Amino acid sequence: MKTRWKRWADRLFGHKYYAVIVGEAGSDRYDLASQIHPTAASAAAHRARIMQTRAYVYITTITFRTHKNLLP
Repeated sequence: MKTRWKRWADRLFGHKYYAVIVGEAGSDRYDLASQIHPTAASAAAHRARIMQTRAYVYITTITFRTHKNLLP
């Protein structure tokens, strides 16, 4: 359950999302992983799964904010 402060901050600044950037092993190609995560814990779990593969290399996790459309 969101607090009143959190709801106000989300409306003013936008909701924070997380994305994982990965690189293909053995190449210089970088891509956004297939999911956008609503929490840092979810992004960390995805990073842990990526670290277990040999096809991809974890590069970084980025954050961004987005606003809901305030018009009806």
